[in-house]
Amino acid sequence: MNFSDKIINEYRENADKRLAFVCRLMIGFMLLVAVLNISGVFKIEPLPLYLTVAVSIVNFFLPTLLCNILKISSVGMRYFILGLMVFQSGLQYATLSYHTIIMLVFPLVMSCLYNERKYVIYTSVLSIPMIVISHFAAYYLKVVPDEPLITLKGTILYGIIQRTIEFCAVVIICLFISDRIEKLVDTLANKNKELYEDQENLILSLSQIIENKSENTGQHVKRVSEYTEVLCRSLGYSAEESWKISLAAMMHDVGKIMIPENILEKPGKLTAEEFDIVKDHIKYGKQMLETSPGELFKMSTEIAYQHHEKWDGTGYMGIRGDNIAPYARCVALADVFDALVSRRAYKKPWAPEEAYDEIVSQSGKQFDPEVVDAFVQNFDKFIEIMKRYPDE
Repeated sequence: MNFSDKIINEYRENADKRLAFVCRLMIGFMLLVAVLNISGVFKIEPLPLYLTVAVSIVNFFLPTLLCNILKISSVGMRYFILGLMVFQSGLQYATLSYHTIIMLVFPLVMSCLYNERKYVIYTSVLSIPMIVISHFAAYYLKVVPDEPLITLKGTILYGIIQRTIEFCAVVIICLFISDRIEKLVDTLANKNKELYEDQENLILSLSQIIENKSENTGQHVKRVSEYTEVLCRSLGYSAEESWKISLAAMMHDVGKIMIPENILEKPGKLTAEEFDIVKDHIKYGKQMLETSPGELFKMSTEIAYQHHEKWDGTGYMGIRGDNIAPYARCVALADVFDALVSRRAYKKPWAPEEAYDEIVSQSGKQFDPEVVDAFVQNFDKFIEIMKRYPDE
């Protein structure tokens, strides 16, 4: 499965939050302009200044409201915020003029936070007419008292034309930056996809070896993997997390490769010595997997080592409760359910309803109560998986 798009979406969501953070900083910038005017450093008419500061504070807080508080993340929201910033830049230049001249390129620079050129182009298309409008507004409001912008000709030649040329130069730079970011993020997403594909292929190869080790384990591996995914989704894990855990679950019994077949396939009850040998498969599994790189193998290592632990601490290694890895708790239940309803050399299969009652009775003892609740809610899906992968 390909979840590389998640990387891009996370990048954009982080860009939303960064933009909101910068806008909060701009609130401080506007307050600073007001303080400097009060102290006499700037000479701006109080009414337009304070109105602009008030409107600016509201506008600059909106990204925080939308992105951080309401947690809205969409293309439409980004277009709205960038458009709002373009309007804000025009308003500030029209009323405060050269005191905030850098604000003319502020929306354009902010659009580079996203990894797509379309945002830069959109902001540029809105900003150029805004530059023209804000200059004319500043001229008619007589905001600029100095030459040459006090005349209409000067406003056009040394204000509008000059600022537009400078702005277009910044547009070219921003397009280049956004293009590079877009390619870097795409490359990262592709590398991430390749990494997980390599891990998946290796795990599937190892699971095939496990299948060939015993006539009983092949379909068992598939069923436990799918049972685990059902439990994870029910417990609130995302589709990507559930898929990763279900894939890692295929390695839960990889250590049995090191256990002699005559013990694994023994038709009768194991002796205490033989059972101790079988128990060592968790240690073998950990040793085989812990040096392998990648997130999936890290999960596989914990699952292989902890899937025989019990909630009350009476498992193989005595790990208990929340100290057991969350995904190992899911695999533990899935493994036991499948072992109960499957035929083994030493026992006949239980009816699914008998296995259901046994697992429910072990809630808070052998199994995490939350995992048992997820099992109860999805018992019908367990039956479907059991029928889909029957033992031959």
